[in-house]
Amino acid sequence: MSHTIELRRVSKYYAGEDSVSMGFSRIDLNLDIGEFVAITGESGSGKSTLLNVISGLDTYEEGEMFVCGEDTTAYGTEDYEVYRKTYIGNIFQDFNLINSYTVYQNIEAVMLLSGKKKNECRNRILELIDLVGLSKYRRTKVSRLSGGQKQRVAIARALAKNAPIIVADEPTGNLDSESAQSVMETLAKVSADKLVVIVTHNYEQAEPYVTRKLTMHDGKIIEDKKIAPRRLSEEEYLAEVGAYAASAGGGLYGEGGMVKREGRVARAEKAEKAAEAGITTQHAEAPTQTKMRKSSELRLGVRNTFNLPAKFILLFIVYFFVSTAVLSQYATTKNSMHESELLGSNPYFVNTSTDRIIVKKSDESRFTDADFAAVESAPNIREVVKNDLAIDSGVSFSLGEFYVEGPVMPISEAEDRTITYGHMPENDYEIVIKLDTTSDAFLSLGDNGDEYIGKTVKLKDMSQMQTYDFSEKIKIAGIILDSDVNTDSDFALYGYSTIYASDTISNELLISMMAATSKAELNFNGTKITTEYERGIYSSPNVPDGEVYIFEDQTYYYEDEAAIGKDFSLKVKNRFFESEGKYKIGEVLTNKNCKDLVGISKDEYDMFYNCVFISDKDFRELFDKGSYQISVYMINEQDSEETLQALNGNGFTTLALKDSLSDMTGGFGGVISLMTYARLALEFIILFFIAYAVIRLIMRSRNSYYSTLRILGATKSNTDTILRVELILMMIIAYGVDILFVVLVNEGILQDLLQTDLKEITKLLYYLTPLDYGVLGAVLLFMSLLIANRYSRHIFTKSAMRAFREGA
Repeated sequence: MSHTIELRRVSKYYAGEDSVSMGFSRIDLNLDIGEFVAITGESGSGKSTLLNVISGLDTYEEGEMFVCGEDTTAYGTEDYEVYRKTYIGNIFQDFNLINSYTVYQNIEAVMLLSGKKKNECRNRILELIDLVGLSKYRRTKVSRLSGGQKQRVAIARALAKNAPIIVADEPTGNLDSESAQSVMETLAKVSADKLVVIVTHNYEQAEPYVTRKLTMHDGKIIEDKKIAPRRLSEEEYLAEVGAYAASAGGGLYGEGGMVKREGRVARAEKAEKAAEAGITTQHAEAPTQTKMRKSSELRLGVRNTFNLPAKFILLFIVYFFVSTAVLSQYATTKNSMHESELLGSNPYFVNTSTDRIIVKKSDESRFTDADFAAVESAPNIREVVKNDLAIDSGVSFSLGEFYVEGPVMPISEAEDRTITYGHMPENDYEIVIKLDTTSDAFLSLGDNGDEYIGKTVKLKDMSQMQTYDFSEKIKIAGIILDSDVNTDSDFALYGYSTIYASDTISNELLISMMAATSKAELNFNGTKITTEYERGIYSSPNVPDGEVYIFEDQTYYYEDEAAIGKDFSLKVKNRFFESEGKYKIGEVLTNKNCKDLVGISKDEYDMFYNCVFISDKDFRELFDKGSYQISVYMINEQDSEETLQALNGNGFTTLALKDSLSDMTGGFGGVISLMTYARLALEFIILFFIAYAVIRLIMRSRNSYYSTLRILGATKSNTDTILRVELILMMIIAYGVDILFVVLVNEGILQDLLQTDLKEITKLLYYLTPLDYGVLGAVLLFMSLLIANRYSRHIFTKSAMRAFREGA
């Protein structure tokens, strides 16, 4: 007849670094259902070690151990997990309860591990809680219970999965006499249809209840005394063992793909014979080994995430750090790569700002008000510059001992900037200048910028050769000293500044630039003089409408040099339009009268070779033909495709400056990108190991939890899944907070709350797309899985009992 537990010359040793110690040696022992066995002996005699081997918490080094006739010699880690789940109910001196769980949840956990559904557990759990007298504490966390109450919870938990073997290590060691008696009475009742084995130092408490006493000394059993008969008859015992053996043979190794072992058929035949003999049992159902349900693993994982506030906060901080680090590293890398891609120059445009788009009409005609409205209605438009020639040509003027030179931008661009000296313009002929650290004038101004407010300046071209004409004098209203250099602008690279002006100044500047860049054909009495590289036409308010003032040397084209009153005509041509005009010669300019007539000095007289002067009105009629090319600046350069599609769809021809830049990498852009992503991957790997080290330290407090699950029969797969759920949920929460932060920043809500622009953060997030956030989420998910797997491997490198002792 097979015994429930059978040990044949079994020994257990512990290996240290330099020595080997004995737990027990060559034990022969048979234990059967219906027995209540007490193992006694002095400390260090091996009794707890023997109990751990019997319960599958520890392995043995030599001999053989049989469970219902099943040889356990070749058992591996997973085999022992199944054995504990199927056969063993544990009760410990230190209870080994999950302190963060309630009484109900502790009992529920072992049933969920056994494959029960949550709704199948409730009635049985309440019945067991009532059995141990803790009904009013079912929702109380076990950390708040007394020692006796905790032990009763441990008993209820051991009974919950209806295992045939109950093992208890010093179950009354920490209890008062009244609680100890209650525990012994409960175990005695249980032993009616189970095998109950306890280790105790206080045999007197157990003596009234036990059926058998084992005494150990120096790793050996020195006494095996029958105190009372087994509580089952021979027939009942045979049926009980047969039922357990048959169930174990079919469930322990039949399901889950384990290797069948010798003895299974023989045990099944024995159980069948017992059944044919009419021997049945009413004492217990046969244990079944069922896989834990995925829904239960998910439930425990979610529960573990939140049930320890201190651990939750620490893990959240770590994961939030990891999530934020991954997000910022990726954003910084992508931002850097994007800026590298935009490095370059264009020989035709000085200002190659990446958010600038050149716009022309498809038929190259002038822009109308309707055209401007269509451009402004396009998405992602921040500013429309109607005179974009001034952006690339720029203007210059002297300011004391230094020069200011740079592009002319709309005055609206200065509205959000802080004026260092002066104020915003109060009329159309006032300007604001911005000087940054690349400008020579930045340091020269020092603390005396107020001296230049209200000063009159003459705007010239960048070469200082051409002076632009305006209806009124241009004055400085404000000065901005900006220490933040915009490295996206080529003007910053060349040390240029920025001039902010009204539309009126821009329009008059456009007219002057058209005059300076147009090819003029001057017709002096049939003699045509072409000025291709020099300006040929100027305006003066002193010249009457319809008249032209010519220079003294130009009278040679007329008979007797009598030019006054004669006809004069001209034509102008540039890349945008052609124009012409007819006039009467009103005056001849000499170095004596030029100052009075048109305001040029004698010293300047010789500079106006092959030039003529006409009235302001005639000048505007000749050159004020509107805008044929404009520039728009985008809110978000990354959304340029949407903007370009809208503009092209409205009949405009466009050129995004960022797409026209030369390659500054010498054709090695792909290699540079690959190296950049390799560096990013290395940073992620380093971050992973840092995060794992910190999380492992935090999770050490959970070692006892996962070891307890193993003791209760959880497989590595179960604990892996529970751990993954816990860590992945923490990652999702932390990453969700990061995404919420991103949304608040992108929507401007956080800036409004904090009353700050968060410019640097906004710039980092500028180039991230929804796909990027999805990729980063996948990276964090992968990192969480790796951390969970490494931590789980660490737990399962040791036996369940050793892992528990180290985690306790």
